[in-house]
Amino acid sequence: MKKITFLLTAFLAFSLSLSAQKKTVQVLALNDMHAYLDRAASLGGVIDSLRALNPNLLVLSAGDNRTGNPVNDMYSEPSRPMTEVMNAFGVNASALGNHEFDAKISGFKKQAERSNFPYLCANVTVPDSMGFKLDPYKIFEVDGVKIGVIGILQINQRGIPDCLADNVKGLVWTNPQKAAEKYVDIVRKQCDIEILLSHNGIDEDKISAQNMPQFDAIMGGHTHTLVPANTIVNGVLITQSKNKMQYCTLVDFEVENGKVVKKSSKLISVLETTQCNKAIAEMVEKYSDNPFLQEVMGSLSKPIPNYICMGAFVSDGQRYGTKCQITLQNGGGVRYSTKEAGDFTRKDALMLDPFGNKMVVFKLSGADIKRLIADCRENDEMIECYTSGVSYTMKVDKNDPKKVKSLDVYLENGKPLKNKKLYSFACNNYVVSITFLKNREGKILDKTSCDCLIEYLKDKSPLDYSKVMRTNIIEE
Repeated sequence: MKKITFLLTAFLAFSLSLSAQKKTVQVLALNDMHAYLDRAASLGGVIDSLRALNPNLLVLSAGDNRTGNPVNDMYSEPSRPMTEVMNAFGVNASALGNHEFDAKISGFKKQAERSNFPYLCANVTVPDSMGFKLDPYKIFEVDGVKIGVIGILQINQRGIPDCLADNVKGLVWTNPQKAAEKYVDIVRKQCDIEILLSHNGIDEDKISAQNMPQFDAIMGGHTHTLVPANTIVNGVLITQSKNKMQYCTLVDFEVENGKVVKKSSKLISVLETTQCNKAIAEMVEKYSDNPFLQEVMGSLSKPIPNYICMGAFVSDGQRYGTKCQITLQNGGGVRYSTKEAGDFTRKDALMLDPFGNKMVVFKLSGADIKRLIADCRENDEMIECYTSGVSYTMKVDKNDPKKVKSLDVYLENGKPLKNKKLYSFACNNYVVSITFLKNREGKILDKTSCDCLIEYLKDKSPLDYSKVMRTNIIEE
């Protein structure tokens, strides 16, 4: 009897020691990859090297996996190249990004069906008639440790994500913060580690951390922010790794008795790695072999140095293609900021302006155009818009940048825009959808913004936009 009691006591002691063992779980956080396939083999190599050290590595994406590379976005099956790359990465789950719907709901549905991982979103309701489902969260188990992951996606003032309204027609959206609050305790009871996979922007992620310290980490995206390693807000670790596969973030969780007792993060530069996944490199090479995209459209005589100059270039293309007096381009639609002198290919143009937005022509008064400049900035995440035919200086309150104190708009001859005079004006249909122009009647042209840019390049190259500055925002 004493022997049995001793053995039972020893077994219980051993069991307790096992339960008290600390376990380390590693999660690799990706975000806003935007189908930047040129770096996919390098990122794949980084993931391979991490998995060689830890086969149980969990890989999560915070959304916007597509849009930005015509090799992916214009493929006969939209986003198939990027989806296959993510499958090769071994991604375990992704949040929805607003750009996941750039090929409309039907395109996203096909993208999701090809994915070897789920898309998670707690703040959307999908009608049964659409034939697909999005779960709000998923529980993973790694080495006996349960990891709960909740997905959320930003919505704007129109009550939808930042995309064309028609692209998400029929989906019902709710506030992402409230959706996270709805599920945070439900998931917390089921897991040892709880993660919010957020495509909601860094400022909103900090608010989530303040309101929901139940989360161990918030792995974010949307604002393309390079969040420093070991950023902690209210006890919650926050990550975001810029965009276009430039960086990724490795997070270590140390778990003891079902609780996270230590956590840390490390930024990994994909730009500097020498790692390469050869299978992914071959896959990308196959998809990139496209003579149509490699065709030269024109050239730059000098490098374009920044977003303001690049925005002027895009706006001038729109003006040339529409033959209007004035054009306006939303800042968020200009997808890269610099370009070296030399050839400008169709791929370069489509990466700069990848959305396929149609141009729309209006007759607007000078007062309307002034209002539009402010309206577009406010509804495009406070990013300044770019113009052709006019330049402007906007003074905003430094304590409240949304508050415009003054706006001066000038024609090319240096004279002020006349409030009552009518001007021929054009912008893309996304600008129409986020501003008061959605209530105005305009003429939709059968050409995209990028079509206009290509036409401009073909007819007017070589072009010099090294010093073209028409936008001036002053905080005071």
